[in-house]
Amino acid sequence: MSTDIMWVIGGPQGGGIDTGANVFMRSVARAGYYVIGDREYFSNIKGRHSYFMVRVSDEPKGGLLSTIDILVVLDAESVFTHFQDVKRGGYVIVDTSIFNTKLDQLQYMEDELKERLREFFSKSGIEPTVKGIIDYLRNNGINVLTMHYADLLQEVKKKLHDIDLPSLIGRYSNVVMTAYSTAIMGLPIDYVFKGLEDVFTGRRGKLLEYNKVIVEVVYEYVKSIKTNLSLPPIKRNTRAVIVNGNEAVAIGKILGGLRFQTYYPITPAADESVFIEAHNIVSLDPVTEEAKALEKAGIVVVQTEDEISAINMAIGAGIAGARTATATSGPGLSLMVEGTGFAGMNEVPVVITHYQRGGPSTGMPTRNSQSDLRFVMHMGHGEFPRIVISSGDHREAIEDAFKALNWAERYQMPVIHLVDKALANSYTTVIWDLDKKALKIDRGLIVTKDENDYRRFRITKDGVSPRSIPGLGPIFWLTGDEHDEFGHITEDPVTRTEMYEKRMKKLELADKEIPITDKVRLYGPESADITLVGWGSTKGVLLDVMNILSKEGYRVNFLQLKMFIPFPSEFVRNVLSKSQVIIDIESNYEAQAASIIREKTGIEIRYKAVKVTGRPIFVDEVYEAVKKILKDKDEKIILMKGP
Repeated sequence: MSTDIMWVIGGPQGGGIDTGANVFMRSVARAGYYVIGDREYFSNIKGRHSYFMVRVSDEPKGGLLSTIDILVVLDAESVFTHFQDVKRGGYVIVDTSIFNTKLDQLQYMEDELKERLREFFSKSGIEPTVKGIIDYLRNNGINVLTMHYADLLQEVKKKLHDIDLPSLIGRYSNVVMTAYSTAIMGLPIDYVFKGLEDVFTGRRGKLLEYNKVIVEVVYEYVKSIKTNLSLPPIKRNTRAVIVNGNEAVAIGKILGGLRFQTYYPITPAADESVFIEAHNIVSLDPVTEEAKALEKAGIVVVQTEDEISAINMAIGAGIAGARTATATSGPGLSLMVEGTGFAGMNEVPVVITHYQRGGPSTGMPTRNSQSDLRFVMHMGHGEFPRIVISSGDHREAIEDAFKALNWAERYQMPVIHLVDKALANSYTTVIWDLDKKALKIDRGLIVTKDENDYRRFRITKDGVSPRSIPGLGPIFWLTGDEHDEFGHITEDPVTRTEMYEKRMKKLELADKEIPITDKVRLYGPESADITLVGWGSTKGVLLDVMNILSKEGYRVNFLQLKMFIPFPSEFVRNVLSKSQVIIDIESNYEAQAASIIREKTGIEIRYKAVKVTGRPIFVDEVYEAVKKILKDKDEKIILMKGP
């Protein structure tokens, strides 16, 4: 029997939700299972409701489900928020001390949600308390497993004489509840110990020791509870790592020879730079003998005073010959517009990793979106070439970050790497089988010796001119104005046209050289009755939906868009022209990718399913939307699942 379990832990922000989920993910992964995890949280620091969803399976899955098999609650608000999503036959783990908590006592819950719950309770005859919900769940075939948290911790106190009980109660509830869930799932305790070691390695004091004792007590406490859940260890010969999207991009940049990274702290981009700073020592072949001294220095990571400084410092480093990048989100990218134009005019290699979040303005800083696509394709006044690439999963994020650095230097232009929040803040199992031989660093054409009549912007057949590194090669001039081949300012119409064409030719070269698999990917049969179209974090979801529909007898494929500039028009047109029903799925209101397809191919995508709640797109809601489109011919469906 196959394993496919949705596990959710919820509680107050700052209450250890992330830590508990990471212990859980790493414990089950150590036992050989695949995981997909996503953390959802408000933009405040503490108090508001946060939760972490984890899908556990014995075979790789692409996306999360909205229905819950096991709900672990650390407070009353989690019960009120998630009880309607627990499936019949599922489990809720709850502390009896919160049973008398009333809906109106939840000070952090949004008023709109409270009102919807009041209406539901009134119609269903449910007492608006945790106990009322528990009774409702039991009457509807859901297993409620109770415990008295304080009593259990008294047992822990007996074994840990040197620990303060009030501190224990406040700090360790996440591990208690996580261990409770792994115990009822039949996961051997040794794997939980390994998960604890993964999470608490390097922590001070007796933290790891205390948590192991807590797990032992919990396992003894629940040993008499029988469930239909089972997680026997699975032997696998493959090496794998658990990473989130931020870490995946950072790993790709490190492998790609990044030497200079700038950022201003902003959600959800900042975690990438923090990771790079913590893992920055690399050993790569330097461009010059003089650069060998920098090998042991690793990667310079600079937290700037704002995003304007971040892009300009990155550009300066790129001019100076360093492999350079910056990372930002939402409003931060808006501040980088002018600098990006300067890089385009002066053919400076720089990578901008843009983590999409809910907008406009501050919008929803900690929620998902794919609404910046049009913006990044056209940001900046005037016209200049740029490459726009989007990653669909964590493996792609590693590879795309590596390639983006190559493309920036090969074609001497800005490369914008799009990662949506749902990918950035999600975790997954990545099989570590990267072909190191395929990860070759390409620094493009570089002049390291002085030469007569050097022209930094020399007009060439393909538009690419050898660039000079200051101090190592010939002198050159840079300006934000239009310029001639030497870099001197000019407004001559003939020269202006020649330089314009020179810059844009590089994009033609990139389109010719970059493999089609880096631009677009087709999954399933070459021609199908139904074609699902998506990009970014929808990839795994749509692959799952495609597989479900295929098993039901539908001829269906999935077209994943990866590169938007240059756009693979011919390939996309060829695939879509063979399909009878095309359905576009995106996390933005206007279905921006569909409009770009219309612009580039002339093909109008009639059917769309879009989501703007900021929550991730779930496999089951897309499946339901597709079936409804096929049945009722609805042209636009708004996806709404998720609390």
